[in-house]
Amino acid sequence: MTGIACRSCGSRHLELVLSLGETPLANALLTEQQLTQPEARFPLDLAFCPECALVQITETVPPEQLFSHYLYFTSFAETMLRHAEQLAKRVIETRGLGRDSLVIELASNDGYLLQFYQQAGVPVLGIEPAANIAEAARKRGINTLTKFFGTEVAEELHREGTLADVVHANNVLAHVSDLNGFVAGIAKVLKPDGGRKLGRAIGCGLQAARRGKGGRPRPGRVLRRVRVPGAGAEG
Repeated sequence: MTGIACRSCGSRHLELVLSLGETPLANALLTEQQLTQPEARFPLDLAFCPECALVQITETVPPEQLFSHYLYFTSFAETMLRHAEQLAKRVIETRGLGRDSLVIELASNDGYLLQFYQQAGVPVLGIEPAANIAEAARKRGINTLTKFFGTEVAEELHREGTLADVVHANNVLAHVSDLNGFVAGIAKVLKPDGGRKLGRAIGCGLQAARRGKGGRPRPGRVLRRVRVPGAGAEG
């Protein structure tokens, strides 16, 4: 493939793995009135980067079009709620979190996870781009910013002194176009001894903190987690 840069290392030697043609957006459910109107479609091509081993799609849909109004509320899934409660309890215990701590979740949805930290007396901050879902979280008492997280938001929080003991990012990295900026932002909002918990990044070789020469990620294996510079791991 020519002319398309890898989302991680910038290489222009991507290899096409699978092409599914042009498809409509996921969760973009149509009303009856819209059925007779043209539906937006986008190329869905899967490519592999031999330089850093990242598997990625080649087309970037504007995130505002995908996530400004979102249909999926994580709290609908009881299994996710049980997992979130157990995870919060474990992290509180292992990291000794309390009233002087701060937990941030990126793409925090409706507060499904942060509510359990808050119930235990741990301050929280959610960052959620979907306005309808962020509003639902605020109605539950979860402090939530309606923004897309990246280096700009991370710089703002850093200047304000809003630094986290723990940053969660569950099932979000695969939706991010600027992978390196997103991970660099996590490092920016963590306290020096802070930890991060990322949802599994199955099928990618992104190693944002394992930098080789020239600041480019080294070729890597399939990863389950992305390591953040200077941050301890939360299993």
